[in-house]
Amino acid sequence: MARAVVQNNGARTVGPREDRDVFRWLLLLMVPVVVTGCVWVEADLSGETSPRGSGIDVRKGNLEMEKTPDLPVYHCKKVAREVQVTGKLDDPLWNDAAIAKLVRADNGGEARYLTEARLRYSDTTLYIGFHCVDEYVWGTRTEHDSDVWTEECVEAFICPAGSPHQYYEINVSPKNVVFDACILNPRIGPGMRTPFIGLSQYTATGLITAVYVEGTLGAPGRSRFWNAEYAIPFDQLIGAPHVPPEPGDEWRLNLYRIDSPEPGKQEFYAWSPPKIIDFHTPWRFGILRFG
Repeated sequence: MARAVVQNNGARTVGPREDRDVFRWLLLLMVPVVVTGCVWVEADLSGETSPRGSGIDVRKGNLEMEKTPDLPVYHCKKVAREVQVTGKLDDPLWNDAAIAKLVRADNGGEARYLTEARLRYSDTTLYIGFHCVDEYVWGTRTEHDSDVWTEECVEAFICPAGSPHQYYEINVSPKNVVFDACILNPRIGPGMRTPFIGLSQYTATGLITAVYVEGTLGAPGRSRFWNAEYAIPFDQLIGAPHVPPEPGDEWRLNLYRIDSPEPGKQEFYAWSPPKIIDFHTPWRFGILRFG
């Protein structure tokens, strides 16, 4: 049978308003800072590559990400009204959105399962929709900010400020469990495995997500696909030069999917493949162009 799950996260907070305001100002101050240490680490275990052609201009203090020719560009169209987020990707506003196809993260080759993403934006909100073909859709995590990346999920890594050292990670599982964090990453190119800081205290207040599973959740061979939709308030993506973005503004972005054909096994897909099994490679983020 088909199953749809909707979660509205707008009421979630991380503490008193004063605490959130302090966190916001600290984050603004920390954007250009190179830091070390970690709260949790997603590391590449498959090997390293040369730092040559990393896409980071080290002469500029590692604060600006260059645009190498092989990076994909997504042209994000503005909408006149808000997208209806249902998980089914059935709002007509999705129909003329460009399709971003995900490929194998390790080598850019064809992924085993089709994964497509679409994006739109309004004056207030960035919308992301994922479509994931899958025969076995499952997940066990139920708590917000749990480690959904150890099972199945889709992930959006969003860098509004253009600094490779600060971006946002927002993951959604087939059970519509959300993990969101602000990342402070000192890495400057391939070959670096410096630990990064994951600030899971960050919560995207007002975030709305919805998931739809075509088939039976948790039953091997009993599903056809699953979708996930995000509605992310722009005021929760600190660091952009303009809010809302102006036509021609460019952010850096990567979109990922982790598929687990069975517990303990995973496949990794990406819009802009990092060429290694490590999603925290901001020099490989693609380009999100508004307008």
